[in-house]
Order: sequence, then structure tokens, then C-alpha cells
Amino acid sequence: MVCAEHNHDPASYMEGYPYPGRLSKSEIQIMVDMSAQNAKSRDILTELKKRDPNDVSTITSIYNAHKKHNTVERSGQSHVQVVLSFLNNHEYFFDYQANHTTNELEDLFFAHPGSLDRLRAFLHVLLMDATYQTNRYGLPLLKIFSVTSTSQTFYIAFVYLHSEKEASYTWALECLRSAMHGCTSPRVIVMNRELGLMKECAQVFPKALKLLC
Repeated sequence: MVCAEHNHDPASYMEGYPYPGRLSKSEIQIMVDMSAQNAKSRDILTELKKRDPNDVSTITSIYNAHKKHNTVERSGQSHVQVVLSFLNNHEYFFDYQANHTTNELEDLFFAHPGSLDRLRAFLHVLLMDATYQTNRYGLPLLKIFSVTSTSQTFYIAFVYLHSEKEASYTWALECLRSAMHGCTSPRVIVMNRELGLMKECAQVFPKALKLLC
């Protein structure tokens, strides 16, 4: 302020101003608890307004508080370090490859221990499917899943690959075989017509029948 005086009267209502929209400590704790249950930001905002009808927070307030909380939780770690720490602390089966020159993460394989336990009961059929443009890094995501005796599918593992070349698929399938240690090989593998994946499946799981969807 040049003249050290306000050039307008005080606002009658505080909606839209960032200061009153900030979350209190109790509201932040509610946000953290609901986020842990995979609640969406709009649902969190609805719950806060339900508890306090005079609450003037906006969806941006939820986004900002969530981002600040995640930054504190990371304690200066990068996103990749946080992911690897999470996988290690929760006893996931995981493996990764890094670029020898830049030391950047290129490939990441991870499987939940509960999924591997279920796989041991239903290991006759494997399904594999790759999706694209699903993450900010543009990496292909290979999803590996199976089916139960009641025709319900369940995920076994996820693999981020830096390329769709045969070497990447070989590494991913070798990781899968290591995760299946102690299990018999699958009898049937269902996949789309990805030539590199088809070729490497024949090498890593030669006895399995290959079907195309």
C-alpha cells in the first residue's frame, strides 16, 4: 500500500478469500484420514461442510492442504524414493532397472504379497495387457492379472516399462517368474497382439498355451 490505507471497505462475506478457507488442524486430520480411505477431494469437502455449515473452504483448499501434507510426509524425498520406500515397508515383491548413465529409473515391477498368495491358488491362467498414456511420464504400464474359479479377475503385478522392446518384456517376465517362485508355470497366457510380448512369453513360459484377445 502506497498510502498505508485500504482503498475499499472491509468485506461483508469471506467466501472466496484464501485465509478463511484454510483448513484447521482438525480438518486436516479429517482430510488425511479420508484420503487414506481413497476418498475423493469433493467428498472430503462435502464432509467438512456437513460438519461445519459455516465452513468457507473450497476444493482448492483441499488440493493445497493435501499437497502440503504430502510434501511434509516425503521429508524431502523424490517421488521415486517415496514409491520405493513404500514398496519396501509394505513387503511388496519389487524390482527395478535404472539407466547406468543418468541413474534415472526406467523399469519398475511390483506385486502385492496378497496377490501372490492368491496366485498360488489360481495359477493356471495369466492375462496380460499394456496401457498407454496413463501417467505423467508417458511410460507403458503392463498389467498382469488372473481369474478365480468364480470368474473374478484379480491383479497380480504391475510393470512400468521405458520401452516396448523385447529386452524390456524379457526383464518383466523374468521378474514375474521370480515372484512366482515355488509355483508351477501357467497353463494359458492371454494377451493382445503385442509382438514383443508374444515372443518373450514363448521364451520365458514355453509350455503355456498362448491365446490372443
